[in-house]
Amino acid sequence: MMTEDTPYLEFGTRLSAQLTVLGAVDKDGRDPVYIVWHHAAWCPMACKIIRTPSKLQREADILSALAHPNIVRCLGIDGSQHLLMEFLEGPTLSRARRERPNGWSGISDAMRVAIHLGAALQHVHERGFVHMDVKPSNVILAHGRPVLFDFGIARLQDAPRPTRYAGTYPYMAPEECLCEPVTPAADVFGLGVTIYNLLTGHLPFPEGTPDDPHPQVGKPPMSARHYRRAIPARLDQLILSCLERDPASRPRLAALILALHDFIRTGPPMWPQGFQPVEDVDAGRTIRESTPVAPSLEISKATS
Repeated sequence: MMTEDTPYLEFGTRLSAQLTVLGAVDKDGRDPVYIVWHHAAWCPMACKIIRTPSKLQREADILSALAHPNIVRCLGIDGSQHLLMEFLEGPTLSRARRERPNGWSGISDAMRVAIHLGAALQHVHERGFVHMDVKPSNVILAHGRPVLFDFGIARLQDAPRPTRYAGTYPYMAPEECLCEPVTPAADVFGLGVTIYNLLTGHLPFPEGTPDDPHPQVGKPPMSARHYRRAIPARLDQLILSCLERDPASRPRLAALILALHDFIRTGPPMWPQGFQPVEDVDAGRTIRESTPVAPSLEISKATS
């Protein structure tokens, strides 16, 4: 069994009566994730080891409230430390980007990824949560399908504001850095940084320092075209709008999804022929004109 002093779980380690370790997904994080065999279900699962029972239950409750093709599924809890999720085969978005020849993604492929993530976040927000840690390393490309995971710091939108900020520094919205109230706009900021990173291989703000750990609070973002001139000026402005200091100035997700679609110029379209989503401004979500058909989930092999 695992103890606080166990730095790494070897293949074959028995976590419980039901779980045997098959391999590591992320063995170095605060809450490590392993691939395990579930003996009762006769299948592999991802197991996140969370040593605080209340934190474990909280993340399980959030994931169980969500059901979306671009969000990892919760498969239950085993004991007081093990959060079980579907096992997804594929690289993280950050690894896939690094493996590209230039260290960045094609524009059309990046837009497809961003639209899928935007759809996942829209679902999260409609269920009353904010993710708070949107970044490429928290996205798996499961056979080309972007899947958002790691809801460890997600919170209810109407929950009391925590006394300390949480998240990954370069992707944290300025309001979170300052421990101000957050809204779904905080996830739009994280999505904007993610798109920027996919397209350029860089981050939009200078690297933080001990004296200035959150430059996004007081400094403007660098234009994405500074690193890659092929990025259309309109797309650059759209990305920069996601990085506005004022949360109210960032685009709504539904509007952002539709705008990003305009920059898919190569490969399969996101919407089937004869199908065109439009934004329902009053409801703040995307609705469909004509009969809906499942959109393409394919991301080109160069990205996945």
